[in-house]
Amino acid sequence: MIVFFKVRNFESIKDTLTLSFLSTSISEHNDSNVVLKGRDELLRSLVLYGHNASGKSNILDAVAFYRWFIVNSATELQSNDEIEADPFRLNSETEKAPSFFEMCFYIGNVKYRYGFESTKERVTKEWLLETKKIKEYPVFLRINDDFQIDEKRIPGALGVEKRTRKNALFISACSQWNVKKAQKIFKWFDDTYTVHGLMDNSYRDITLELLENKKYSRLINRFLRKADLGINGVNIIDIKLEDIIDFVPEELKDDYKEKFKDGNNRAVLMSHDKFDKNNKKIDQAHFLLEKHESEGTKKFFNLIGVYVKAIIENRFLIIDEFDARLHTLLTKAILKLFNSSKVKSESQLLVAAHDTALLDKRILRRDQICFVEKNKYGSTEMISLVEYKPRKESPFDRNYLDGKYGGIPIIEDLEELF
Repeated sequence: MIVFFKVRNFESIKDTLTLSFLSTSISEHNDSNVVLKGRDELLRSLVLYGHNASGKSNILDAVAFYRWFIVNSATELQSNDEIEADPFRLNSETEKAPSFFEMCFYIGNVKYRYGFESTKERVTKEWLLETKKIKEYPVFLRINDDFQIDEKRIPGALGVEKRTRKNALFISACSQWNVKKAQKIFKWFDDTYTVHGLMDNSYRDITLELLENKKYSRLINRFLRKADLGINGVNIIDIKLEDIIDFVPEELKDDYKEKFKDGNNRAVLMSHDKFDKNNKKIDQAHFLLEKHESEGTKKFFNLIGVYVKAIIENRFLIIDEFDARLHTLLTKAILKLFNSSKVKSESQLLVAAHDTALLDKRILRRDQICFVEKNKYGSTEMISLVEYKPRKESPFDRNYLDGKYGGIPIIEDLEELF
């Protein structure tokens, strides 16, 4: 579970910005939205609000890049490849300075604090610390090519520093060289899901994999029925590419052609009730998901597997455009699922949204709602709703739209343009 994530000098983020999953002393939803982990009481979800171009996506991109670099830097980059961490470019001091990333998290009962700094050319600093009981101990420290490694705390790591490229992380190289502690950390990040809510097709295979597993098939079908989409069941069939290619988004056509290159591939068939002239149910009608169902239904189906695996396997899930193409009540139901006292899970959810109906005190605590906006220098800043100290009975959604919490656009009268 995540305690906090910090980022500095990345895309629109100039100064250190902290995403904190530490709960505050407020008394709301303590039995459901908060999980006790070690000595920390951690929030099960955070929701980011802000107008377009405020930097919400850049915050999620920072977490996604941090994860990607840990998982891929040792294997995906060549020695001369640039590190794709774009610094804040609206200030002459930061555009040549390194970007900073750090996360504090639990794996099992061990608490780690891991971070790094990097320019486009190299990793300039890297560190891993672990907490046993109360005290924090350094596992390794790196400044450019100088390494300090406590071999008792990370057995097998000594010598890997000589095999670590300047544009790769030591923790990633250690994982490749079978250092067990590094592999454990690597796997935790590899299991994290980072989803863009408008590009959900790539996650459909996870749902299909669960659907073909007898252990989860019934759960997936119940998930669909509970969403009130008019769907009674779902099956997987073989189908030819030409039967659905016209209905595939343009940017995904090449992917589909690759999947269907052997002639046939899996397609999703949805079952709906069929009625006679007296409106008596007589049969089931079947519709191809890609061809006949709505965009919202497609998105919900594509991400069911991600929701289920995150909860069952205690994964961290990040979703940008969380509410895109979904009805408010369905989005609320998903948010409620990740904050339910009935669901015993250590999964955590981080999302960016626009739908103000999610600002619902029946679902979220005040410290789970964060507002994002840019200051006059173009730098993204974030503040938690709890810092405004609103009363419990305050209408959070109305106050937000009234501008009391920031994070909203100031839109002039567009009619005057005409």
